[in-house]
Amino acid sequence: MSLYSVKMRASAGGRHTSGAERIVTVAQLPATTQALTNRALSHPNGVPDFLNVSVTEIIGDIVQVPALEVVEVASQSVAETHTYLQQFFADHKLNPLALELLFSVTGLRGAMLIDARTGANLSPDPDRGVRVSAMDHADSAAAESKQYFAEAMALAAKVAAHPNILAELCISDDPAYTTGYIAFEGTYYRLRNCKAPGEKLGTRVFLYDGPAAEVAETIDYLENTPVLVMPR
Repeated sequence: MSLYSVKMRASAGGRHTSGAERIVTVAQLPATTQALTNRALSHPNGVPDFLNVSVTEIIGDIVQVPALEVVEVASQSVAETHTYLQQFFADHKLNPLALELLFSVTGLRGAMLIDARTGANLSPDPDRGVRVSAMDHADSAAAESKQYFAEAMALAAKVAAHPNILAELCISDDPAYTTGYIAFEGTYYRLRNCKAPGEKLGTRVFLYDGPAAEVAETIDYLENTPVLVMPR
């Protein structure tokens, strides 16, 4: 059975406003492309002046990766979430620069790829970042439920499956969606109250812990290798 990679990208005035990924069958293509178009046109970041939905048949094997275990972190405020993250980083000896970037950088189309030891930005184009692409849940019901959570889980599982990625942090760029996460050692820590409602903050940070000679290969995997996330 043929599968197709469907990618939606939208922007306004050169600023990224919305993006999404699906891997679907040919029978699902019409509904999927329409749903992604509607999503771009109704996104809280504004109506785009550029919208592209591309469909590409996937040739060759699709990598299967396991879904991450989910831990819901109890937090009643933005301050409490920040405190949790600071303690998490201290407990696991992670580079605190990643936290500074998470709460200060926004508007990138992709993620920042940060050296876990030195803090150097390893992205070939720092203004663009690394755009993770071509992933979805193998279970279509999981992919279609709880949109933001399901998409974040698929992306996080693909990223975490690469041995050179130590951790991932993310806050959605949707002003109305205040939940973020940290993915570390096979677990997806879901963090509520990462920002105030309506706050225009959102970014993604990958901590890279591998040889310098493998940066390009790691980026190629993240951006181009088709992946399906298998249920636990």
